Amino acid sequence: MSKIGVLIWRKLFEKGDEKRITKQKQDISDLMIMKDIAYIDDDEQGHLLDVYRLPTTDETAPVMINIHGGGLFASYKEVNAHFNYEWARMGYRVVSISYRRIPETTLWHQIDDVMSALRFIRANAETFGLNLDRCYLTGDSAGALLSLFALSINGSEKLQQTFGIKGTGIRFRAAGLISIMLDTQRLDLHSLSNMVTNKADKGKAYEKYLLGPVSLLKETELPPLYLVTSKEDVIRKDTMKLKSHLTSEYRYKYFSKNKGRKLLHVFSVAYPMYPESKEVFQEMDSFFKEH
Repeated sequence: MSKIGVLIWRKLFEKGDEKRITKQKQDISDLMIMKDIAYIDDDEQGHLLDVYRLPTTDETAPVMINIHGGGLFASYKEVNAHFNYEWARMGYRVVSISYRRIPETTLWHQIDDVMSALRFIRANAETFGLNLDRCYLTGDSAGALLSLFALSINGSEKLQQTFGIKGTGIRFRAAGLISIMLDTQRLDLHSLSNMVTNKADKGKAYEKYLLGPVSLLKETELPPLYLVTSKEDVIRKDTMKLKSHLTSEYRYKYFSKNKGRKLLHVFSVAYPMYPESKEVFQEMDSFFKEH
């Protein structure tokens, strides 16, 4: 796809999300939200994060860091607001991260953004009352892919050297990957394969991981993972592929077709009010608490 094509698709993609989110408008007066905290002070919208919590949670509460999806080319943290409201109401202190987007940047820089945000969270945990001894990571679609990169690099000094990106100092006890976008080289209508990397990445030792993220698994030790997808998830095979390559602990949740409603790609993030979404929250919460 051309850069112009990506920008047009972004506009359509975000318009659909805006329409959905507007319909889901809800009272959030029960939550305390710190918005648009700069983890890199450069006036870049992709370098902001939010913190959500109930006033009743104290500094011993578990922390859930969330990385939104959007195919690597669309959306910022606001697209996952309703998902994060649910986790905050479940007693977590939630940190929601934005990152820069393709085609204005590349996948390496997106990974670097996420790792920079995590280092900022680690350095400012006391300021925001975050108990990083009970810290978990979640991501959906492209956000799940970035979560996989972050977890892999965080757990491997070799990968940190290969990517030229420092670790975060955070020990994630577990992570939830929702409908991961694992294939960065897909050749369908919405392919970004020609924009995931650029000339600066050519021949670099990390390039093979950007082109084939599943190869990360041979180089690192991951925390326990909760994986979820559905029959109507258009990229469900990506989650299945990841599952087939895992050697670390994981739990896998697969939803069949539902007669009452469609359980599409990242439905638990897009429609957190669904009973099936509540099931995902409850199971992931239980999985986290086991670790």
